[in-house]
Amino acid sequence: MYEPGEGDPGEARARRQAERIRAAVVAAYAGAPRMAERLRECGLVPEAAGGLSSACSPPAPRLLPDLSAGRSLGGEMRRDPSAGGIESLRRLPILRKDALPAAQGRALPFGGLLGAPPSTLRRIYISPGPIYDPEPRRGDYWGLAPALHAAGFRRGDIVLVTFAFHLTPAGHMMDGALDILGCVTVPGGTGNTDVQARALADLRVTGVIGTPSFVFALLERAKQLGGEPAVEVALVSGEYLTTALRRRACEEFGIRVTQAYATADVGVIAYECPAARGLHVSDRVAVEVVDPETGRPAGVGAPGEVVVSLLEPPYALLRFGTGDLAAWEEGECPCGRTAPRLAGILGRVGDAVKIRGLFVHPSEADRVVLTFPEVVRYQIAVTRPGPLDEARLFLELRPGADAAAVCAAVASAVHERLRLRMVVEAAPAGAIGEGAPRISDRRDWR
Repeated sequence: MYEPGEGDPGEARARRQAERIRAAVVAAYAGAPRMAERLRECGLVPEAAGGLSSACSPPAPRLLPDLSAGRSLGGEMRRDPSAGGIESLRRLPILRKDALPAAQGRALPFGGLLGAPPSTLRRIYISPGPIYDPEPRRGDYWGLAPALHAAGFRRGDIVLVTFAFHLTPAGHMMDGALDILGCVTVPGGTGNTDVQARALADLRVTGVIGTPSFVFALLERAKQLGGEPAVEVALVSGEYLTTALRRRACEEFGIRVTQAYATADVGVIAYECPAARGLHVSDRVAVEVVDPETGRPAGVGAPGEVVVSLLEPPYALLRFGTGDLAAWEEGECPCGRTAPRLAGILGRVGDAVKIRGLFVHPSEADRVVLTFPEVVRYQIAVTRPGPLDEARLFLELRPGADAAAVCAAVASAVHERLRLRMVVEAAPAGAIGEGAPRISDRRDWR
């Protein structure tokens, strides 16, 4: 294990989480004005001792859990595996990811959720939405080192990172953690498949990081180019990892593929160990899985929305609704890690769709496509005919519009604003029905 605490008994883990929640709330109340306002609105205020109490009666739930009832998190799962302090925050309304762009827009750049001056940050990223993501000046702030260590990355490994190093944080997330582990980073970024495929063999790359589809496409391309990759381990994220793809990577290339669940807002949330029996929740967050309609905790095995409280000040993301659907895994993991486990990401609650590792919001697509007066309506169709996502943008145009010119202009704007290349085609009049979804996800994950 990378950190001794990964194997702590459930009682110790619950108490440590409660202390970190307490510290995160105190820091948010003191330095993040909008989150402090949200806490006050629901009657949660820090006491002088650093605990939580209600500004009105009845008193708020105790911060520390009642560990006398039921078994600890290290043993048989309770109905709510997130127990360990998060109960005290459940009266705080969920802050939805889809609402974050507007919230930030009302108080630029971070919506009153950052408890430190922007001048103290290391980097500021721009994710689709747009959403501005802060990165403090702090070692492995994003929490990827334990995930990479669990995936088998070790000192001296040469690692090709195929996540973007511009605007969004994924590439830098990985690079910072790899540096701490003593690995060598090859900052490949996105695209340039042939160049990166050759590098796999030329540099004797032993580890690769990226979306499952692109990592596998690179391996296949390297094989087609006559190279002999030396890759041993891969960490994938940003897309659904199918059992078939994991098996093929092992059988055809001898690579152990492990996945991590991370977001640009929070960093790592959970990660797999070699046993691959669910994703262990990181100590740096408190995670709930809630019914999207009622907001109540989902039972073990029941799907619900992943709600995350980031316990890494100064960014006060408490009860942040990721929009991802997941479920809790039952039982203990043979690896010895005692953190609760998610049984994988099952889909999306909201209307944003992830294409090639990037979320595309219909409202953001509107701001790009509907600025063209020739466009009556449009639809983005997402398929996966092979290992990579394919996005086609169909445009219903006004009579007399120059279809070729409009399609070319829209394709250029989409690439510039959404950072995705799409095939843009004119659709016959009436082909896209009134009220049809802006994004049609036609991928078959079976």
